[in-house]
Amino acid sequence: ITDRVTIPEGTTLDRALGLLAAGTGLPLADFEAAAADPQAFGVPAEAPSLEGYLFPATYTFEPDVSAVDVLTTMVDEMFARLDARGVAPEDRHRILTMAGLVQREAGPNPDDFGKIARVFYNRLDAGWRLESDATVAYGTGNFSTVWTTDAERADASNPYNTYANDGLPIGPIGLPGDVAIDAALSPTDGPWFFFVPIDLRTGETVFSVTV
Repeated sequence: ITDRVTIPEGTTLDRALGLLAAGTGLPLADFEAAAADPQAFGVPAEAPSLEGYLFPATYTFEPDVSAVDVLTTMVDEMFARLDARGVAPEDRHRILTMAGLVQREAGPNPDDFGKIARVFYNRLDAGWRLESDATVAYGTGNFSTVWTTDAERADASNPYNTYANDGLPIGPIGLPGDVAIDAALSPTDGPWFFFVPIDLRTGETVFSVTV
């Protein structure tokens, strides 16, 4: 007898903990208590939580597993994926923060992931702010949308607000998968500074140099 749990790419930490509790039969409180000390799992000191550090995949667990065991397995899997790509431990947080952003902003077309990463890197290189609504929404605790208000975008006290604050947010805004991690490491070459979905049914997105 084993427990099988699937965590989709882009899932937020709070949702992932709920899926893990449901799939293993362990109390959600056990997962929340274990996740409350992210550094116990070896994540960098600057990581505000385990957000972004659990690799999204399908896992099989034995019935006597603990919440700490489950989270350790998923963090170790993420580290193994990063190590296989040559990511140094001191670069893990930066790469996962960008990958989480790309995962959240991208649609269903995997070819767009590298372009979206390039847009954000181009903005950073040009000294622009990232101006991602997805990061702002995450910082407000609204994980189900990327829509934001004028007041939310003006609130510099939100450390995930990339409209009001320079650089990357303080951490990932979801659990990135392989495609998003690869995009953060090897963005597509291009001059774009903007992207916008033009067909929400298909996820078709247009990339542009100018607004």
